[in-house]
Amino acid sequence: MLRFIILSISILTLISNYLIFNSHEYQTILFNDIKYGTFTFSISQLNEINYKYPSLASNSVPVLTYISRYYTEYEKFNEAIDQLKESLTSNPNSTYTKYLLSRNYIFLNDFKNAERYLEEIFEASPKIESSSALYLSILEMNQNVIKLNDIYDKMIVIENKNIWRYYISALKNNTQLTSDKSLYNKALFFFKTNKFRIQ
Repeated sequence: MLRFIILSISILTLISNYLIFNSHEYQTILFNDIKYGTFTFSISQLNEINYKYPSLASNSVPVLTYISRYYTEYEKFNEAIDQLKESLTSNPNSTYTKYLLSRNYIFLNDFKNAERYLEEIFEASPKIESSSALYLSILEMNQNVIKLNDIYDKMIVIENKNIWRYYISALKNNTQLTSDKSLYNKALFFFKTNKFRIQ
């Protein structure tokens, strides 16, 4: 009985080590694809990848998140969204997963859902330029004056000129603020008087 248990554990360990080794090989390719903006695998090759074990890449981003890029590239936006939602079950705090989710919703002209995921990123990490700029653009598109007003206190601690330009633009072009420019004027005054701090 003891021999059987030891043998079983050994076999399971070997299988686990093989899957982890195999995962590191395709993770390297997926990481390089992100770095260089390339798409090395075909869809049929992606179907052969075991993304469930291990489900997270070495940087804690779900492997399936990286796979979803290919589906977005082939304009299979709904499939990509399904994969990204499944990815969030592996790591609900993955900023990159939420960012890709928002982009796929934008490709489908679903700006409300895009706003939802971008808001989550902004609340957690407002200083990330790519996601914050996109969030502010979506708030401008959705004419969401309430949130533009609510995030002012977060904006004043952001020292990024590009993010501020998106915020000023969103306020300036919000039709609901046409008659009341107080928030726009307050933000513009802050931006101009802190231009040496905001890089």
